[in-house]
Amino acid sequence: MPYIVLFAHPFLSVHNKMIKTISITFTLIGIVLLAQALKPAYSICKRELNWGWRSLVILISLFIVGYGVMITALYQSPNADAFDLVVAIILLGGSVFVALVMKFSLRSINKIRDITRLEHHHALLDERNRTLLARLPLAITENEFELHYQPLIDPTTKSIHSVECLIRWPQTDGSAVATSDFIHLAEQSHVIVDITRWVISTSLKQLGLWHANGHKLALQINISTRDLNELDLVSYISKHLHSNKIKPSDLTLEITENQVINHQTECFKILQQLRHLGVGISLDDFGTGYSSMTWLNQLPLTQIKIDRSFVIGMEHNKKHMAIVQSTLDLGIKMGLDVIAEGVENAQQAQLLKQMNCALLQGYYLAKPMPAEKLDQWLNQAR
Repeated sequence: MPYIVLFAHPFLSVHNKMIKTISITFTLIGIVLLAQALKPAYSICKRELNWGWRSLVILISLFIVGYGVMITALYQSPNADAFDLVVAIILLGGSVFVALVMKFSLRSINKIRDITRLEHHHALLDERNRTLLARLPLAITENEFELHYQPLIDPTTKSIHSVECLIRWPQTDGSAVATSDFIHLAEQSHVIVDITRWVISTSLKQLGLWHANGHKLALQINISTRDLNELDLVSYISKHLHSNKIKPSDLTLEITENQVINHQTECFKILQQLRHLGVGISLDDFGTGYSSMTWLNQLPLTQIKIDRSFVIGMEHNKKHMAIVQSTLDLGIKMGLDVIAEGVENAQQAQLLKQMNCALLQGYYLAKPMPAEKLDQWLNQAR
């Protein structure tokens, strides 16, 4: 816009007050616009790029000199010289050009920076994953893992029916590796089988101690696809059930739809053997897969767990309420125990009780806790 006024000045009287006012107005607008164009230049210079500093100096110089020439030509000379105005336009145009170049350069630099950061993040993540994967076998032998147990509550009697066994990996600095992170890594190798075997032996031993102390609890353990590919899984579980004097019906193994969808033949065979032994089979995260209804008919299930995504907020969501109710009705008609996980408040617990849900699980009822803390809770419940 300032340039339209500049081109018009050779044909107008510079002493005209209205023209001067318009010139001042458009000059101010030009300053604001160029000030906005300086932002990307300043951003580049903050990153200590040498060429950015040089470009900023050139930009400011062209900007100041250009407007200086324009003002001198318009207000100091009796008549505006066309050559001076052309020089002013070139200088001002140059300053805008430099600013635009820096603006687009900033976009490119930002893209390169983001890509570099992402690559760096992936490199760090890969290095961390390799380190964790290498440490997993030693973590088993050194007993670095811990087991926490989350109660499953009977909503009618408000007593603990069973506990779900959850693995934790605390670190020496007080932090802990996210379970999903190291389990995902372990599932990429045979290490997951060793971890699962440790969980089975350790948790069944603890269950045996609880039974010996008069606490009649059942136990739920998560297993992976790789575990179901191990031909000796059934004999391994049977051995530890027997050595700890635990009835097979007191153990339920939890699987997810994704675990069996690509290994149906092998998984079905092992699951059938486990059911023949008397161990319960639970389909976890029910309702989140594409074929959940199909698995109800094909898998030898004794239990289904309604995914927490349907339970959370169900008191305010009619669709979630309908899904939970229909799942409960279906499970009951098929002779399956139905567990609702992710219960977070009293209203959800009350609604699920009214729907005849067999067991409830969630932070509102009880968080996962070490065996020692659960011992205290069980003794207080007496």
